[in-house]
Amino acid sequence: MIKKVFRFPLKCRPGPPDAGALPFAPAALAIVAGGSSAGQSEAGSGADALALTPAELRICALLVEVAAHLERSAGKTVTLRIAGGWVRDKLLGRESHDLDIALDSLMGFEFAQHVNEYQRAANISHPSHQQLKIGSIAKIDSNPDKSKHLETATTSIFGQLIDFVNLRTETYNHDSRIPVMEFGTPLQDALRRDITINALFYNLHTKKVEDFTGQGLIDLRNGHIRTPLPPLQTFIDDPLRILRVIRFASRFNFTIEPTILQVCLEHAEIRTALGTKISKERIGVEVDKMLSTDSLNHALRAVRLIHEFGIAADILAEAPLDLRFVGSESVGSTLEVAPPITPAASVSSVPLVGGTTNNLSPTSSLLDLAISQVPVDLVAGLRVSETLVGILNTLSVEELRFFVPTSTGIVCPFTKDEIRLIFLCAMVTPYIDRKYLEKKKKVMPAAKFVIMQSLKLSGADGDAISSMIVFIPKIQQTVNQLYNQRIEEQQQSSASPTTSSSSDQMDVTDDTTTTYRRHRRHTRKSVGIFIRELGFRSVYTSCVPLGSKYVLAVFMAMIVEITQALSIRQSAVAAATVVVVGDGGGAGEQQTPLLMQEESDAIVSCILEKYRVFWEIVVSEYGVEAAWQVKPILNGGEVSKFYGIKAGPLVGRVLQLMIEFQLEFPDAGKEDVLNWLKTVDPSSC
Repeated sequence: MIKKVFRFPLKCRPGPPDAGALPFAPAALAIVAGGSSAGQSEAGSGADALALTPAELRICALLVEVAAHLERSAGKTVTLRIAGGWVRDKLLGRESHDLDIALDSLMGFEFAQHVNEYQRAANISHPSHQQLKIGSIAKIDSNPDKSKHLETATTSIFGQLIDFVNLRTETYNHDSRIPVMEFGTPLQDALRRDITINALFYNLHTKKVEDFTGQGLIDLRNGHIRTPLPPLQTFIDDPLRILRVIRFASRFNFTIEPTILQVCLEHAEIRTALGTKISKERIGVEVDKMLSTDSLNHALRAVRLIHEFGIAADILAEAPLDLRFVGSESVGSTLEVAPPITPAASVSSVPLVGGTTNNLSPTSSLLDLAISQVPVDLVAGLRVSETLVGILNTLSVEELRFFVPTSTGIVCPFTKDEIRLIFLCAMVTPYIDRKYLEKKKKVMPAAKFVIMQSLKLSGADGDAISSMIVFIPKIQQTVNQLYNQRIEEQQQSSASPTTSSSSDQMDVTDDTTTTYRRHRRHTRKSVGIFIRELGFRSVYTSCVPLGSKYVLAVFMAMIVEITQALSIRQSAVAAATVVVVGDGGGAGEQQTPLLMQEESDAIVSCILEKYRVFWEIVVSEYGVEAAWQVKPILNGGEVSKFYGIKAGPLVGRVLQLMIEFQLEFPDAGKEDVLNWLKTVDPSSC
C-alpha cells in the first residue's frame, strides 16, 4: 500500500516572475512623462529592441520595404506594428509564431494585396534571384453573429502566416453587442484590448516596443493582470475578456487586479452576457487553451478562477429543461415515442445532486421532474480537479505507473492533450448522473451536451469525455468487486490453504456500505470482457470508442472515488461542531473541525490500494490490458462458411463469443477455435 502525505491544493498562489526571468532590463521600463492623467502617452514608451529570429527579421524587412514603396508610388503613408501576444511572448523569452500586423491607415486586405504585388514585381525585376513564393490572401470578414467584429486578412510570407488588421477604436451601444468600428490611434487600439500586457506594440520602423497604456511593461515585469480601461467597461464591451484574464493569469501564474474579480462578482449582467453576447465557439476556444498546458498547477488555477469569478454555470451549462431526461432508459437508448407521462415513483431512485428527492404527484411529467432537479453542484468538479492535482503532484512517476501501467501504452507523466482531457472530465463529473435527449429521442449523457454544445469542442472530445463519464460508476463497482474478491481469497488462503475456490462462493462488493451477495466470481474472461467494453464499446451510436484512453477513464474513476470518500468523511466530521470556551469561561463561537491529515491520508491510501490491485490483476495476473484490441481468430466469412449461413447478426454474435473464448483460453489456436465452433449453435446465440 502506498503511504504518503497527500497535499490537495485548495489555493493556487500566483506571484511575479522570478527575479531576472524577464529578458529586458528595468531601465527599459521607464514610462515617458505626459499624455493623459492616467499616465498614458500618445507617443508611447520605448523599450530596448527585441531579439528577432532571422525569419522574423526577413519578414519585417520586406514589410517595411512594401510600406516605403507604397509611399513612393502612391503617396500612401502607413506605419506597421506587430501587436499583442507576439510582443508579450518575446519580452518573456518565449517563442511565438502569432504575427499580427496592425496598420494605422489601411485595411488589412488592401495592404496584403500590396505585399503580394510587391513580391510579384520583385520576381519579374530579378528573375535570376531566388523567386519569392506568393501566398494567397484569405479575407476573413467581420461576423457579429460569431462575435467577430473585425475584418482580417491572412497570407503567408516566407512560410509564416501573417494576419493584417487595421488599428481601431470600438464604440458599443448598450442595447447592442455589435460595436461600431472606426480607424483608431495606437492609444485607442491599446485601450480597447483585454489586458495591458496584450496591449504592447513593436514598431517595425523604429524597432522599438511601444507601451501606449503606460502599464503594460510594468505589469509584465511584476507579473500582474490589469485591464487598460476600468474592468466594468472592458467586460461590458466584450465579456469574453473575463476568460482571457483567467487564461493569461493561469498560463503565466500572474496576480490579478482585485477590482477585476470584484466587478465580475458584483455585476451579474457581465456573467449573463457570456451566454448572450459571446458565441459558444469563442468560449470553448478560451477554455480549451486554458487547459492545453503541461503544467497541472496552471490548469488547476484556471479551473479555480472560473469558479471564483462565478462563471462556471455560464460556460458549463446543462441542456435546456425541455431536453433533460430523467427516465430509466440508459445512455445510448433510442426512445420509440416521445417521453410519456411517468409516475414520480418510477424515477425515485434517480440520484439528484445534493441528495434531494422528488415529492411530485404521480402524474408528474418527465419535464416536471427535470424542473424539480436540484441544480448541479459544479463546485464538485473543482474538488475533483484539486484531488487530481494532489495525487499527480504527490506520486512519483514510478508510483504513478501502478495506476497507469506501461503496457497500456499511456505515457507517464501525462501528455498535454491527456492533461486537457482529464481536466475537462473533472470539470463535468458533476453531470455523471444526468442525461438529455438529442433530437428528442436519443438518450445521451449530459456531459456530451456541455462539451459539444456549451463549449462547442470537437466531436472527438465529446465522445472521449462522455465515455469516461458513463464508465466511471461501472469502473468503481468492478474495482471494488475485484479488490474484495482478492481480500476474500487471501483470507481463505490464510484460513485453509488447501481449500479450492468455487465460482459460486461468497463475494464482497462495496457500494456505500459493505454487503455480501452471491454472484459469479471474476475470471480472466470476465475481466477481459470488461476491459474490452471500456476500450472498444461505443456508449452511443457513432461514438468513437476510448481505445487506449480507457486507462484515463479508470484513473478518473479513482480520482472521483477519492474525492467522494473525502467529501463524505469531511461532512461527517463537520456535523460535530466544537464549542470554543471564551476568555471569561463562557461558551464562545462554534468551530467546525477539519478532517485530520492522517485520516485523510489513510482514506486516500486505501483507495489507491484498490486500484493498484485492480491493475495488478489486469496486467500481471491475467494480462488482459489490451483485450480491447483482441480480434477473432476466424473472420466473418470463415464463420459463415463453417455454418453455411449468410453474414448477419448471428455471425456477429458468434464472433463476439469467439473473442470471449479466446480471452478464457489465451493459448487457443485456430484448430481449438474450430473445435469450439462445433459446440456452438448459432441459432441459439
